[in-house]
Amino acid sequence: MGAGEKKTNALFIALVRAVDAAYPRAKRLHFILDNAATYSSKKTQKALESLGERLVLHFLPPYCPEGNRIERLWWDVHANVTRNHRCKKMEALMAEVDAYLDVRNTQKTASPSLRVAPTRRAA
Repeated sequence: MGAGEKKTNALFIALVRAVDAAYPRAKRLHFILDNAATYSSKKTQKALESLGERLVLHFLPPYCPEGNRIERLWWDVHANVTRNHRCKKMEALMAEVDAYLDVRNTQKTASPSLRVAPTRRAA
């Protein structure tokens, strides 16, 4: 999915069907998903019911930065690029986001906001 494209039922259904076709001998196809309505809509359920028990959808809690690393990435991008930007056009803002991500991807260590938080022990 490219920048600016929206998640739709049709895109998700096409993805599941592509994975199904790519792994015809798999007993189960597991998808770990956020809670976008796209994944649980009646249209999606009807289109994918032919896969039956072969398709297993796992939904993350609504906000789960520990289990969904992309949440930490969005926080990092927002904190460093989008929060106080002065771009007048979306194209300029997307160029800044792309440039930031290019720099972040070349670094050897994760930024503090992307590191896994240590678990605390009960006293």
